[in-house]
Amino acid sequence: MQKKIENTNVVKKEKFVKFKNIYKRTSYAIKPFLMFVAVLMVTYYGNQVVFWFRGGEGASTYPWLPIDDMIPIVSWFVYFYYLTFPLGLVTFFYLAYANKKAFWRMYYSLIISYVISGIIYFFFQTYFVKPDFIPETFTDRLMVNTWAASINPINCFPSQHTYMAVAMIIACLTAGKDMKWWFKVFAIFCGIMIILSTFLIKQHYFLDWIVSTIIMVVAYFGVLVYEKKKAKQHKCSKQTIKS
Repeated sequence: MQKKIENTNVVKKEKFVKFKNIYKRTSYAIKPFLMFVAVLMVTYYGNQVVFWFRGGEGASTYPWLPIDDMIPIVSWFVYFYYLTFPLGLVTFFYLAYANKKAFWRMYYSLIISYVISGIIYFFFQTYFVKPDFIPETFTDRLMVNTWAASINPINCFPSQHTYMAVAMIIACLTAGKDMKWWFKVFAIFCGIMIILSTFLIKQHYFLDWIVSTIIMVVAYFGVLVYEKKKAKQHKCSKQTIKS
């Protein structure tokens, strides 16, 4: 009995040490995460406030394309839509633990993209005209409630959900062996499904996805180019000091 208690205590201690090590390796990511949340709140909800002050006027349906009328409603994609930010959070801290460089690339590319979207939202507010749809199942009702939960049907172009999904996909593809293969497959699959969900549950236009993807890819590789440039400058400065 005494031996069993001792073994239990050892296991508990090992778990505590493991948790402590994980916290040590990821705690630096807490401030960047809070910064990201602040940027998200300001860029999205801040522009909702601007819309109110304008008296609910000035929003456009401009991003509509003929292809949007051909895209069907697939209500079960709403579950992937809701997965966006929880999975983004997991990926964020996973990278913080496994690969610092990949973490900072994802962080800065998200900040840049969200700031760009905030500027676009301020000067060019858009909304999605929801189709007539009679819900028949629980999933249908969840999708319709998602439509109704929006404070205002604006700030659709570009899509911040697409930003997060594309950022996750790029992060997984560039993280190397530091990220477990099964998590890569899971996150990439979910990222693709999240992107599809944005227009299959009629939250975004097709053009929202295209522009959001372009902005995120450009932002990410812009961060990568800057990172390489800084590394080269640092290397040159070291060589200068040695000489």
